[in-house]
Amino acid sequence: MPTLINVFEVAQGVDDEFVAEWKRARDFLLARKGYVDTALHRSLAPQAEFRFVNVARVDALERWLAIVSDSAFPRHLPATPNPALYEVVREDETGAGDAHAVLINPFEVPAGEDEAFLAAWEGARETMRDADGYLGTRLYGSVAPDARFRFVNVAPWRSPDDFQAALQRPGFQEAASAMRFPAHPALYEVVAR
Repeated sequence: MPTLINVFEVAQGVDDEFVAEWKRARDFLLARKGYVDTALHRSLAPQAEFRFVNVARVDALERWLAIVSDSAFPRHLPATPNPALYEVVREDETGAGDAHAVLINPFEVPAGEDEAFLAAWEGARETMRDADGYLGTRLYGSVAPDARFRFVNVAPWRSPDDFQAALQRPGFQEAASAMRFPAHPALYEVVAR
């Protein structure tokens, strides 16, 4: 089942307008059975580069494409979208129900570098698996080879403090230094479904 991940650049001061317009688009899709489920995440840090991220599972891609191509589809979000369709390429079971923070980390990986990226990502993941508060992870790979973010990691954490503590682990610091691909990590909370 493909997943739409849309990483939004949203200017300061327009959060309420952005969320209201996102809800209009969500309701339009919902009325036409355009997705299985969706969650809008807002960054816990107001200065994050990508302040909002939408993650939506799509069960019928052709129907979804027809709906978003409809001239009546609400497209006036006060944001710069970076959408792409993804498939899960790596996964640890997630206990997302206990999460009070979600790490979302879009990666810019050039075509032909997938194996090097996956090896580095798996090294970093291994250092986190036994960290206090780690609830699992999903790594998504883009369906389209020209997506801006060819991989996106979504990992629920029990708390922001648990995540920050895990970043200080010596094993993680070493694994992170091996990651040579531009990354845009931030902690998020779900603000709408």
